Amino acid sequence: MSSTAVQWIVRCYAAILVIAGVASYALGTSHAPIALVGGVGGGALLVVLSGLFRRRVFWSRPALVTAVGIFTLSFIWRSAESFMRGQQRTGLLLAALAAVSLPVFVVLLRAWNR
Repeated sequence: MSSTAVQWIVRCYAAILVIAGVASYALGTSHAPIALVGGVGGGALLVVLSGLFRRRVFWSRPALVTAVGIFTLSFIWRSAESFMRGQQRTGLLLAALAAVSLPVFVVLLRAWNR
C-alpha cells in the first residue's frame, strides 16, 4: 500500500475520532468533556503523525501504529466497561470506534512490513 493511501486512511480515521468526540459530547454522557478533548486531541495527534509519515520521519511509522493500537485497545476496554455499567449509548459508540479502529490498525501493520 502506498504512503498516500495510508495517509488518507489515517486522516479519515482522525476525522472519525473528532466526530465521535463531538457526538459523545452531544449525547451528554458523564464523561462528555473528556471525550470531546480526547477525540479532538487524538485526531490532531494522528494528523500530525500522518504528516510526519509523509515526510518520511523514521520514527513516525512506529508511533502511528502504536497510537492506533492503543486507541483500539482503549475503545474495546471502555466499551466493555460501559456495557457492564448499563450505559448502552456510550458502549455502542465505543464499540463502533473499536470496529473502525481495528481494521485501521491491521492496515497500518501490513503497510509497515512493506
